[in-house]
Amino acid sequence: MVLSSQQISLNAKQQAIAIEQVVQAMNSLNQAAAQTACGISQTRVGTQKLNEAALDLKAIL
Repeated sequence: MVLSSQQISLNAKQQAIAIEQVVQAMNSLNQAAAQTACGISQTRVGTQKLNEAALDLKAIL
C-alpha cells in the first residue's frame, strides 16, 4: 500500500513537471508569434515607405 502511494505521488510530480514544460513551451511560442507579428508590421511600414519613395521618384522623372 505504501509503495502504491509513493508511485502515485511520483506520477503526480512527473505530471506536474510535464505540465510546467508544456506551459513554458507555449509561452515561448507566444513570444515568437509576437516577435513575428512585430516583424511583419515593420516590414509593412518599410514597404509603404518604399512605395512612397518610388512614387516621389516617378513624379520627379
